[in-house]
Amino acid sequence: MGTPLLGCVDEEKPNLVQKSDSEAFDRRERERFSNLDSSIRVYLGYFLSALESPLYLPRRLTIPVVSEERWSKAYAVISVTLAPILLATLWNTQKENTNSKTSLVIYMTAGLIGIVFGNLVFMATKNPSPPKHYLFPWHAAGFLMSVTWTYIIAEELVSLLVSFGNILEISPSILGLTVLAWGNSIGDLIANTAMAMKGGPDGAQIAISGCYAGPLFNTLVGIGLSFVFASWSEYPSSYVIPRDPYLYETLGFLMGGLLWALVILPKKNMRLDKFLGFGLLAIYFCFLSLSDSGYGVAVVVMEWRRRCWC
Repeated sequence: MGTPLLGCVDEEKPNLVQKSDSEAFDRRERERFSNLDSSIRVYLGYFLSALESPLYLPRRLTIPVVSEERWSKAYAVISVTLAPILLATLWNTQKENTNSKTSLVIYMTAGLIGIVFGNLVFMATKNPSPPKHYLFPWHAAGFLMSVTWTYIIAEELVSLLVSFGNILEISPSILGLTVLAWGNSIGDLIANTAMAMKGGPDGAQIAISGCYAGPLFNTLVGIGLSFVFASWSEYPSSYVIPRDPYLYETLGFLMGGLLWALVILPKKNMRLDKFLGFGLLAIYFCFLSLSDSGYGVAVVVMEWRRRCWC
């Protein structure tokens, strides 16, 4: 608008061109939106609210919120009452060998706990403003229920992905190596790219650290906790991991990418350049191409072995 990004503006002589242009732009925007029929905007708002409500209301009614903007005593009482029931439902659905009597006891216990919490919130809170004291239990409960909803949504998405794989006859390994891996990492990709481009030297260092720290956390903590819970659910029996023909390929290419960075970075005096990036992309595309072709080879080999045994 006539002013350099790194320059300074004289306070005594404001930029009149910038002011007039901005006012004209705001006027045009207001005129454009005011031309819409008010009834159309109302119906559009109702339609969007109807689409959003099946996903919004269950979360709103089970996640305690104490922020000033979204505070509602009715929602607070309902959320602390229904949150234990949702946890009990999730617990019963995760247990395959739970009988009806045990499930009923769990539901009754959760309902009793929810009623007690609801009465406490009803007596201890006020309508106009959220509570000012003892906020740690509120934040802890909100965090717990947010993690619970994240788990529920992630489980449904994975089940939907596996269902599409069964319908299209695509191997679960291929889905995990492509769609699930991309969806799991696209957020980190955007965040690391923005941090590297706009954060300066420190931002680039944070982005590179995040690129390796994120997968390291997923591998150690994610797999570690998953194996602990899976083994716990099968105890005293042992948990059997399904055999995956792409396991060794995945580990081999993972080690190849780490070795490529380990060799190239010291030679470049720890400076990142296009040579390192193109090498990592080439390794990943080779991995995808071999995995896709290896899937067909694995199917042929398994069919040949089956016929030989028959």
